[in-house]
Amino acid sequence: MSSARSIAVLGAGGFIGSHLVPALLALPGVQVEAVDRDFRKLDVEGPALRRHVCSIDAPGLLDDLCQRCELVVSLTALCTPALYNTDPLAVIDASYSHLLPLVERCSARGVRLLHFSTCEVYGRLALDSAGAPMQHMREDETALFLGPVARERWSYACAKQLLERVIWAHGQHRGLDFTIVRPFNVIGPRMDFIPGVDGEGVPRVLACFMNALLRGEELLLVDGGRQRRSFVSIGDFVDGVVRIVERPAAARRQIVNLGHPGNDVSIRELGEALAREYARQVPAAPSARFRTVSSAEFYGEGYDDSERRLPDVEKARALLDWEPRATLRGMLPEIVADYVKRYGPLLGEQPRAEQTAHA
Repeated sequence: MSSARSIAVLGAGGFIGSHLVPALLALPGVQVEAVDRDFRKLDVEGPALRRHVCSIDAPGLLDDLCQRCELVVSLTALCTPALYNTDPLAVIDASYSHLLPLVERCSARGVRLLHFSTCEVYGRLALDSAGAPMQHMREDETALFLGPVARERWSYACAKQLLERVIWAHGQHRGLDFTIVRPFNVIGPRMDFIPGVDGEGVPRVLACFMNALLRGEELLLVDGGRQRRSFVSIGDFVDGVVRIVERPAAARRQIVNLGHPGNDVSIRELGEALAREYARQVPAAPSARFRTVSSAEFYGEGYDDSERRLPDVEKARALLDWEPRATLRGMLPEIVADYVKRYGPLLGEQPRAEQTAHA
């Protein structure tokens, strides 16, 4: 049974928040204070849920929440790679500057903080403290290797890393009770947006691929799509977060990876798997076409990337008794069906998926 009865969730209307809030509300006796500027993805209601339609810098909001809540879950960030080198100041503010007041208030008032960082803090590749290559990224051993300042793509990772260090220092020197989560490429229904429908700009890779499939356009592979990522299902991820909430002693002042090392694939392989599943669900759709583009062409100058992100999840296993289970193949039918259901009719010409596609 959860020890935190009143929980504030900042960024509750986003992809992760829309899945996490219902899971928190299912815990005995929990009330959730949900904060976001847009709640279209959060379709749960009830007396235990209170919505605040505002940004986190609304006057008096953080003071009010820290007075009423025992736990604050911080999900807010601009985590779209296309923004990292095109609007880096906004990215840095959203991931660092705007969250400093939250850390300070939680620290001063004895409020537990569950902060969502990112696997991006590990940087270009996994290295140990001596600079030797590592296969997996480990929370307490892997060095954080970012690119040069002119590669503005690392603005997000650098801001996230600096806030981690601030949180850590508050824990070590001022008694802050915190847990930092480093998510590794969480995917699932309600992820991101489709440009021109419910958002503008360039979403993350899975939504980019689904946008192209829905519109019958080419799937663009940045630098050939050779980069490798480890994808974890939103269901497994939320289960891990709930275990952190329910095990405050085990998770206290810990940094925890949540990912699935068994779902390590290249971006090209992800695109091909999505295309196969889309063809299965929408058999009348045109065949998928792929085209390689440079990172500069797709993201603009100043972009850089990680070759591979492979998480070590032994700490999550040991502290939380947590195990990621969903395979990439098992996740994709529900994800593709969600995109087809939500966006197919809005985009006009694409056929609806067969009824069997939701299995």
